[in-house]
Amino acid sequence: MITVGFYTLDDQHITQIIERFNVDYPAVSSEYNSEEEELIFNDVTENVEDVDTFLCEEICHEFEVYCCIKDSTNNASKNYYYDEEDAWVYK
Repeated sequence: MITVGFYTLDDQHITQIIERFNVDYPAVSSEYNSEEEELIFNDVTENVEDVDTFLCEEICHEFEVYCCIKDSTNNASKNYYYDEEDAWVYK
């Protein structure tokens, strides 16, 4: 199961990020955790490499958030920090 999370969200941008993400992934559900300031999209795709990283980068820059794409089956992830190297970090 692949999840895409956006972190350090300003509450006013949650709806805009959901709408933007759902243009490319209309059947994906989302959940927001206000304590952790995270918006998670569940079951996005079957493979980490299939996630549209350009879309994620655009959202990160537009709303000044961080992104983490996680594969829960093998604990692999790639992270994007809009204010740092402008590159994906694989873990």
